[in-house]
Amino acid sequence: MQQSTYSIHLSTAKTWRGGENSIWLLARGLLKRRQRVLVLAPGGAPLLERCQRADVPAQAVQISGELDVLGALRLRRILLEQKPDILHLHDGHAVLPGKMAALMIPQKMLKLVAHRRTVFELKGRWKYRGRVDRVIAISAAVRERLLARGIPAASIRVVYSGLEFLESAPQAASVPSKADTSSVQLRKSLGISEDAVVVSHAAALTTEKRQTDILYALAKVLEALKGDGHEDVHLLIAGTGELEHGLHNVARTLKIETRVHFLGFVEDLRALWGASNIALFASEAEGLCTALIEAQAAGLPAVVTRAGGMVEVVDDGRTGLIVEVGAIAKLADALLKLIRDASLRQQMGAAAEIAARKTFSADTMVDGILNIYRELIAQASMPAGNG
Repeated sequence: MQQSTYSIHLSTAKTWRGGENSIWLLARGLLKRRQRVLVLAPGGAPLLERCQRADVPAQAVQISGELDVLGALRLRRILLEQKPDILHLHDGHAVLPGKMAALMIPQKMLKLVAHRRTVFELKGRWKYRGRVDRVIAISAAVRERLLARGIPAASIRVVYSGLEFLESAPQAASVPSKADTSSVQLRKSLGISEDAVVVSHAAALTTEKRQTDILYALAKVLEALKGDGHEDVHLLIAGTGELEHGLHNVARTLKIETRVHFLGFVEDLRALWGASNIALFASEAEGLCTALIEAQAAGLPAVVTRAGGMVEVVDDGRTGLIVEVGAIAKLADALLKLIRDASLRQQMGAAAEIAARKTFSADTMVDGILNIYRELIAQASMPAGNG
């Protein structure tokens, strides 16, 4: 019989993005496997509220920053009271408070696991060393960045972030699914015809996502399509962030504002992908990009940049097209290729759905992380001299 584990999961994020969705799926997956779990997150955080609504054990813990000593002491009290096997630190701001909270708790009694989800430059190699027993990288690209900063290979494990996929609806189904209905309604609400080609993007509106490149590429696409019968093209952008106002201004300057639809924050992206024909991401840095995975699993071909883990999601020429970061003309050319060829879109989309659902399922992620927990607990129980 496999040993049961008790893991506490610390998130300092007050927003809901791909990392928080992964924590949510991991906690639920561990509970289904009869493991004990406790999620710690800031009061009012979407992750905390979602866990509480679903009866996933969770409580509020305020960590105001990486050097929040009081926050670390609060966490320490929870650790001493709960006596978990694993403290799982899910974001960069959680690592130092987690290490401080674990001081004076024997490493044999408590193992620390840190998650690294981005390919941004590490500020210091010491952060993920010492008291941290394992670092989980969400892609090979993240692993390479950790190795480049001197993190020992023996302490790193790659586990792709996973998603929970609905069953694919049969093509000949006589009754449309709820997601299908929502997708039709989304197009209608935006005044987009059934025959239009819809390109969609979902991400925080921040500098590294390079949504400005997307707008300039769309302008080139619309100019190239004038008069050739494929000009009914629209771009949907889901997300909020610091660049939102500026992006609206760019769309107006390029005179494409009637073809660009800013949807704001969208909690459930299924209707968006169902209403779309192509997914588009132009980031300069991505740990993996769960929105891209979700789009591919929904059967969409993707046009993406060669950034971080996105090249591990998209198989160039088979499930989508990859161009270099900042290459706006090539981004536009790749979009034009898919817009003008419906059969190619269908072929790539079908291959994308199979590949994404096989590689990036929530079950695969949960099993991979649980195996790491069990590996660490087994090491801790080995007699001295055998490790």
